[in-house]
Amino acid sequence: MMKKTLNRAAMRIMVLKGNRSLRHLEKASRAPMEENAALLKTILRDNQNTEFGRAHHFADIRSLEDFRREVPISTYEDFAPYIERMKNGETDLLTSSEVLGYSRTSGSSGVPKYIPATKDSLKAYVNYTWTRALALGAAELKRQGKRYKPGRGVFLSPATNECLPSGLPCSNIAEIGAREYGMFYPYILTVPTRELFDMHDGDYIYNIYRFALMDEDVTFFFSVFFSINVSQLAYLQKNWQTIVNDIRDGVISDSVQMDETLRKKLSALIKPMPERAAYLQKQFEQGFDGTLFRRLWPNLAVLCSIGNASFKPAADYVRRFAQDVPFDFSIYGASEALVAACRELEDTRMQLLTDSCFYEFIPADEANGESPRVLTLDQLEEGQKYEVLITTRAGLYRYHLKDVIEVRGFHNRCPLISFVYRKGQLFNVAGEKFSEEDARNTVEMLEKAHGITVDHWLFYQDDSVTPSRYALVVESDAAIDWESCIDELEDYMGQCNKRYTGQRAKCFISRLTVLRQTPGTHDAWAQRCLDLGASAPQLKPVHSLDTPEKRDFFLSRIVSSDTVSQP
Repeated sequence: MMKKTLNRAAMRIMVLKGNRSLRHLEKASRAPMEENAALLKTILRDNQNTEFGRAHHFADIRSLEDFRREVPISTYEDFAPYIERMKNGETDLLTSSEVLGYSRTSGSSGVPKYIPATKDSLKAYVNYTWTRALALGAAELKRQGKRYKPGRGVFLSPATNECLPSGLPCSNIAEIGAREYGMFYPYILTVPTRELFDMHDGDYIYNIYRFALMDEDVTFFFSVFFSINVSQLAYLQKNWQTIVNDIRDGVISDSVQMDETLRKKLSALIKPMPERAAYLQKQFEQGFDGTLFRRLWPNLAVLCSIGNASFKPAADYVRRFAQDVPFDFSIYGASEALVAACRELEDTRMQLLTDSCFYEFIPADEANGESPRVLTLDQLEEGQKYEVLITTRAGLYRYHLKDVIEVRGFHNRCPLISFVYRKGQLFNVAGEKFSEEDARNTVEMLEKAHGITVDHWLFYQDDSVTPSRYALVVESDAAIDWESCIDELEDYMGQCNKRYTGQRAKCFISRLTVLRQTPGTHDAWAQRCLDLGASAPQLKPVHSLDTPEKRDFFLSRIVSSDTVSQP
């Protein structure tokens, strides 16, 4: 009884913290540039005595013009020598703050990058992820005339619990940020201890769902990307009977792969729950339909995960099992920093977080020119696309994220943005600038027209013919004659990108070709990245061959061409 009381108190505190963050978003939206400029001054002042700060005269910087003159636009490679020294224990190189851990990213070729995280840099993740989503969910229930019932949440992303030789955590930014809640885990999450389930301890998906299904009062689900939910739902569909049986009997089946130490630890924490198991059995036998999540967890207030851009199909898939549960499309950011967060449920637009990092923007259509403009957030225009530069609280200065965002309106004076594509994932055979967004929309139009799902796909520029052409590579069991769909696909491509149709009509681009990928290729790439040290939550769908490594890997695993295209 005491634990349930503490759980309710902890969750109410989480909602209160979320409401405070939402109030700050509202306040900041009225004077976003002022807050962002003040943050830059703080960052420069706090780090003026670091090695980087002395080399770039932070103490003498008095204006934005000074800052831009002293500090060049940079990439990870510019900071890598400093970071390697920091990993070896040196301090006051890029930041004066204590480094709490390193976010390890998959990198463009699966080779990890190490991004330092400090207490100040993690504040944004603490303020604008779980707590913000919970506050939005509670507010929506109130709007509907329903009472918010505090209950724990389900964290679907696995932990790695890996460290550098120095002992500092070395994982993904979500896990490092989540560690800030560590001592509260048993009261705010369905995990039974102060540690998240580790992907290296065996069947971590079993563990997540085992304890989630035991708890009828679950309030929220959180994962980094909705694609994580998809793979785990497939596991649940296949293994729900085993989990329900184990809940009924209070055991962990021998068929479940698990580290023996963890098995003993978890076994000591569970007991038979025949009534809950009987209820679950009935719900699963009723079927995996749009009411499933609500039937399993009647108090569910919100599903929180990134579900725009490349992850929209995954979000749409999860919606099939949670039709009446509000979706929070979470945040936009990277291992380097949190950039924006949703302020409303079911809205993919996100407000820039002006207290997270200092922003500069390069108009996307000028980025490859000799002297592109560099703008601040008060100079952005609705409907325009921009590349993002960030200066962070953890020692990255004028760092080129290589992301392109689009301004989709304003809340008061603050831009509302959406991620559009990653620079380097832009197809451009003949000046048409066919983006990943265009590619994704093309595939979605085909899926909708034929009532199919294309599990994995990618585009690349095929230079084996003259003029060059687009190649669509599909890994899918969808029952469709791809050769007969070539013209249809080209029509969709033209609808998504008018320049594509014009360049095709001028014969500047040859006709699209479709290739079949060897089954299992995308899973094999993901495993390759993991083997090289990438973390599972950071893996993203491969939709373009933007590195030599990806090109060699995927093109060496082609089954056949469904058509021989002509210019």
